[in-house]
Amino acid sequence: MTDRSQWKRIEPVVRKVIHDWDPFRLLEMGAPEDEWDREILQIVGRVNRVEAPEDAAKVISEIFTSSFHPEGFGQEDCAEVGRKLFGALKDAGLIRIAE
Repeated sequence: MTDRSQWKRIEPVVRKVIHDWDPFRLLEMGAPEDEWDREILQIVGRVNRVEAPEDAAKVISEIFTSSFHPEGFGQEDCAEVGRKLFGALKDAGLIRIAE
């Protein structure tokens, strides 16, 4: 469970990674900035499950598959954005790393 102070630190990191990724290029085409909020908030709620880039890819894959469809959002499809999310969270000191 992520407490409120952690949430406030994690959410902008997740938001930047997902906005940079922008599946379907909706933001690029002028969609509102809150386009991915539902998925971003779900990812934030699962950051405690992320201990490796593969974990981040799995979380993103599960959430985007649930929101849209499995095509294009398999764990392999989300591997790059998973690495970016893991790296951003690690750099910000927001995740624990598996030993």
